[in-house]
Amino acid sequence: MPFTIVFDHPRSHIGRRLWRRVSSLFGSLLLVVGLTASIPAVPANLAVVGIVLGWLTTEPSDPDAFPPADMPVPEIFLAWAVLTPLAIGGVRIGLRLLRRHRTMVLFLRRFGYDAAQSAVTFAVLRTIGADWRVVTLDDAEMAPIGVAAGTRRVFRAGHLVSKYVLTVGGFIGLRMFPILISTMWAVLALGLIEPAYEFARTGVTRFEVWGDAIEPYLRIVASVFDGRPPLDALGPTLPGLFALLAMAAAVSFAAMMASMAALLLAFPLSTILFFLSSSADSVREAERSKSLAVSSVGEIQQAARDIARRSRKVFGPRLVVLRVASPVWQEAVTELASVSSLPLIDISEPTANVLWELETLTTRFGDRCVVIGNHEQVAALAGLPSDAPGSTAVERRLARLLDGREVLVYTTDRHGLKRFARALRGLLLTRSA
Repeated sequence: MPFTIVFDHPRSHIGRRLWRRVSSLFGSLLLVVGLTASIPAVPANLAVVGIVLGWLTTEPSDPDAFPPADMPVPEIFLAWAVLTPLAIGGVRIGLRLLRRHRTMVLFLRRFGYDAAQSAVTFAVLRTIGADWRVVTLDDAEMAPIGVAAGTRRVFRAGHLVSKYVLTVGGFIGLRMFPILISTMWAVLALGLIEPAYEFARTGVTRFEVWGDAIEPYLRIVASVFDGRPPLDALGPTLPGLFALLAMAAAVSFAAMMASMAALLLAFPLSTILFFLSSSADSVREAERSKSLAVSSVGEIQQAARDIARRSRKVFGPRLVVLRVASPVWQEAVTELASVSSLPLIDISEPTANVLWELETLTTRFGDRCVVIGNHEQVAALAGLPSDAPGSTAVERRLARLLDGREVLVYTTDRHGLKRFARALRGLLLTRSA
């Protein structure tokens, strides 16, 4: 077989790798600066709008003209002119820098070949997953790889805090507080049944009877307003139940005030909250979309567009597995190749299907096509003369396709996987330049 077997890539591209990391770090810093600037930018924009409306709706000679003389109008406009572009530009440019190096790689091999699956999965997790999004076809075996576990935990926690904590606080305050107050009135009414019954029976009720009946409830309310829980009043009596409800109402009122304060404080943070919410949605979408199934050409075309769109996002699946029906697998290869920057083809176990993929994609991508394989099996292929009596049509066709090419090989031991992951990163950097 007239091809060259290589274990390592001679160029590690330290400069390009460093530049990618620096640009990603700079993008992250710009994003943080933009989100931070958005906090004062929101009230600054509101203040500017209020000042402009005041100028338009009042006469300069009006003693109540807006804005007041003591309002620092120049400083407000200066803050608005600086913070608003910084917030918008920081977020937009930061996100663009974070996503600028993302490209998609189409990985193909014989369905169910576990060694290739292990090698490429290891490389995605260790070296290439940050800069390249990999998509592959499979029947049932290959496991997809979504967003990193740490990122999922961070945004899941943020989503829970932003959604459920405020929801619980709002429920305790806005929903429970009026219910508790109504129940307290009902308990008080029950406590006044006895003097009311005496009044209904005799038509006369002494003031002391009403006073004695209502005095425990007034003492409980006064204790709550003083900030002292009426624990001494608790017991299996109506005043005891009233005391319990009064303490619950106080807690509910505090929760309602805290929820309102949180909403007021969250208004200047609306940009950050929107970013965190959309990022959490992107993480969840990435997890849902890391494995797709298609059975028709229309579904393949839509899936290819969706995979390409997600590959350019900050949070996206690192390895997408597209489970495709056998009758349309060639259409799937063609559609995915149209949205990929280069292909990665494993020839360890060459079949007619693998060779069709190799021939089709080398015609399309030329020297950018990356060929890999298991060292033991590729070495056996390389040692077999193309005109040997025992060579098959597949092997002869493979010899023609690989003429003059390099095949990056891997071994399945730990050291071999690390070596392959580093070499594949360097090779992808070279071919995608």
